[in-house]
Amino acid sequence: MTVISNTVIRATLRRDAFTLALHSLTLIAFMAASSVPTPLYRLYQHDWGFSATLLTIIFAAYAFALLCALLIPGRLSDHVGRRPVIAAALLLNIAAMFCFLFASNPYGLVIARIMQGFATGLATAAVGAALLDVHPERGSLVNSIAPLTGMAAGAMLSCALLAYQLAPLHSGYLLLLGVFVLLLIGLACTAETGLLRSGAWASLRPSVAVPPQARTAF
Repeated sequence: MTVISNTVIRATLRRDAFTLALHSLTLIAFMAASSVPTPLYRLYQHDWGFSATLLTIIFAAYAFALLCALLIPGRLSDHVGRRPVIAAALLLNIAAMFCFLFASNPYGLVIARIMQGFATGLATAAVGAALLDVHPERGSLVNSIAPLTGMAAGAMLSCALLAYQLAPLHSGYLLLLGVFVLLLIGLACTAETGLLRSGAWASLRPSVAVPPQARTAF
């Protein structure tokens, strides 16, 4: 009986370790993808000759879509599960990578950034919650360091491709496309970490509030 119990415990620990690592890599990959286009904007602007105003719109499109994703479906994974929401975010970001690859004008970049922003908002909420489900302490640590780590890695990757002229407008997106496909496959091998509950439609209603103890400072 003890042998069986130890075997089950080891299997559970291995499963949790794999799930934690996969979700950590997923969060880092999303944040890296969000910063890959940034060093390339001047190159896009030089090649396509669009205005600084349109460049600002491209920047703002990502932020607006990210905010919408956090405010509207940000709590959806609490009701339908983490895995479906993470899978949807991965698929949407895969589609965004294709949009970047085949963009031929600045409006294609706007569409790609809107898709990417919404996908990143979905992933940030669902993956962050899944990490806490698996291991509250380590999950909290990953949630605090992954965004900066990912954004720095994405910017460095893009700058390196640009510095060495390694097809900077395409190779970074192709690499990320492969990463997201692998993460989607890995997600299929993980178990659901969240508890399903009713109220999915009601959770889509935006709710913005400042905690009472923080209102004075706010």
